[in-house]
Amino acid sequence: MMTIQLTRKQMTRLLYSLKGVSTHLPIDIVKQALGTTMINEMEIPSFLSKSNKRRNSNQEYGLSTNEIVALANLCELTSLKSTSIQNWIKRDVKELIGTPELGKKYSIDQAAMLLIVKDLKTVFEFEKIRKLLIVVFNTLSDRSDDLISPITFYEIYADVIDSIETLPSLSLNDQKLEIRIVDIINAMSKRFSELSEQEWLKIRNVLVVTVLSVLASHFQTRAQVYLNTHFDELNITSIENLRK
Repeated sequence: MMTIQLTRKQMTRLLYSLKGVSTHLPIDIVKQALGTTMINEMEIPSFLSKSNKRRNSNQEYGLSTNEIVALANLCELTSLKSTSIQNWIKRDVKELIGTPELGKKYSIDQAAMLLIVKDLKTVFEFEKIRKLLIVVFNTLSDRSDDLISPITFYEIYADVIDSIETLPSLSLNDQKLEIRIVDIINAMSKRFSELSEQEWLKIRNVLVVTVLSVLASHFQTRAQVYLNTHFDELNITSIENLRK
């Protein structure tokens, strides 16, 4: 079976569907993203099919920790393990997530928060991630005082990444990429007219950091792929030839 690799923009659509604020069913969003010719070769998590039967169109679908792992693993560069999620929820980012909001299940915003944490974890340790996200989400376990919701935050940087189709020619010490990211995010500010300028600046700056962290993950993956391609099992002969 082939693995599903949704973009973050496609994942956003899936999150909104699971939250019950989309006219499209979760399984249909996955099918649309992959195309009908590919869907039979993919391993689709069973909860996506079950969610079609267990909810009304405006009812949010709660997720267990195992289902959050399965959901995260549908997205490119977001590989997670069940043991990692358990440790995060119980210890590392306990105050970021809080207790399950839908009975014994976690809400879609809680799942989105875990996806955000995973994207930041590429670069930062948990302590810095907590301090960074407090800027946007205030009392981290209380959604009522968020400047914007976790799913909206995820949606914005998914759109930014989708907009960056090709990277400009950059030297390692310039800021052209950061400026480009800031410009793309600022163009979205009109969607949030209820926020003050100071609140928007806080959100924007955390978004820039998150986008750069996701891009770092892309580069990290490309480096690993190149290594695996050209230095099979870290073949010493290949490495010695490279040094000559």
